[in-house]
Amino acid sequence: MSRRAAGAVGWSIVRFGGDQVFAFVIFAALAHRLDPATFGVFIVGLAVAEVGKIIAQGGLVSSLYRAPEITARLADTVFWGNLGMALLVAITCVVLRHPLAEAMGSPSAAPVVAALGCVVPVSAAGASHMSRTLRAFGHRALAIRSLGAGVIGGTLALLAAQAGWGVWALVAQRFASETISTLVAWHAFRWKPGLQFSWTTLRAQWRLGAGVAGSQLLLVALNRTQDMILGHSIGPAAVGVYRTAWKSIEVVAQGVISPFASVAVPTLAKLQHDLPVFRRGYVRMVSATATIAFPAIAGIGVLADALIPLLFGPQWVQSVPVARVLCLLAPPFALNFFADPALTVLGKAGVMARLAGIQLVLTVLFCLAAAPYGLVWFAAAYVLRAYVTLALQLGLLQRATGVRAIEVLAGIAPPLGAAVVMAIVVWGTGDTMPVDGGPRSLPALARMVFLVTQGVLVYVGVLLALMGRSRRMELATFLRRLRPARRTS
Repeated sequence: MSRRAAGAVGWSIVRFGGDQVFAFVIFAALAHRLDPATFGVFIVGLAVAEVGKIIAQGGLVSSLYRAPEITARLADTVFWGNLGMALLVAITCVVLRHPLAEAMGSPSAAPVVAALGCVVPVSAAGASHMSRTLRAFGHRALAIRSLGAGVIGGTLALLAAQAGWGVWALVAQRFASETISTLVAWHAFRWKPGLQFSWTTLRAQWRLGAGVAGSQLLLVALNRTQDMILGHSIGPAAVGVYRTAWKSIEVVAQGVISPFASVAVPTLAKLQHDLPVFRRGYVRMVSATATIAFPAIAGIGVLADALIPLLFGPQWVQSVPVARVLCLLAPPFALNFFADPALTVLGKAGVMARLAGIQLVLTVLFCLAAAPYGLVWFAAAYVLRAYVTLALQLGLLQRATGVRAIEVLAGIAPPLGAAVVMAIVVWGTGDTMPVDGGPRSLPALARMVFLVTQGVLVYVGVLLALMGRSRRMELATFLRRLRPARRTS
């Protein structure tokens, strides 16, 4: 199981990393051509589509991971149930596009809301195939095809941007990405849905599925509530600036943490009947993720003054201090990605929903209080909320699963300490290296290369010093297994 999980993580890194690289390249290319207000309009439309996607498929798909055996009736019920809900979401977005956009604080986003709502059925059509592929640890097949999908989708989006489509280039990218993702899922898992749909089966699976979907909705609301508050209190341009800073951090979270999290559900599901092994596996996954994610996020925060103008253009310089504050979210990011999978496979949907509800309420309170003071204080309020609820999350996780909070914190302590030391050293060195010229000048690029190299060396050295011998050997073994294997079964 350890070898299969590690190999699956390796292929997931290839898949998520490739997807994120292409998405980030497109985002950066469009950022040079679009202003913050335009990005804000797209983000509002995307927020509505994300909620609709979770309503359509978030809960039912989880039953395909949990079921000991997937019968034809269960498979058909999940597929047609997802697709039917997705069509209802699309119709709702088209009919109620104006009220939905106004509720989000951006009336001009109404056409984007309608268009992105119509993407939801496309995604739902491949959700069952994707889940069953991942259940069988078929990450290699998805990774290879996903890279090709990224090239095609990215090329189409760039052509649309070059043709002057504006915000619709982002919409086109979303359509292309979801369409190709569904085709990839169909190709990876050759299955055609039948007609054995059962209302009884749907009701039985929906009991837990509704809890999972509700928790996912609340987690999405954590982010999108921020957009709504910013849109109403400051304006769409503030949403664009904030989300550009967030994108700088998110690309690492999605490219590094998501591969581990995607493997967590099928892996922990296999271990759910052996709780001691389950707990050890959970802590090891969190620790391995932190080892890679913490230095990457810390590095983005330290180098934000050079990276953001370089990648997105000088018009996004307002995002620099916001990105530096948001990089402090590294520990909550890493731990949040794994709490839900652990609770899902053990059937603790109620715990997930309670935690997400508390997070949402505190997010609203903290962000409303900070919004009048500007974007930096707004970001700081969200970070503070994240740490307040992280303590609660660790307590609830320990009570529900037996995974002790002290073991989790001990697992992430070495990479966290090494990342902090690295950030201090790189920050201090960077202050002694002022550069004349723009962010793309040769001296600026040379400075960045030097600081990145220095950061890697400092981080690895400090990390190895903080780890015990057994931890170093365990990490080395795990990293060797991350190499994508040729066979996944």
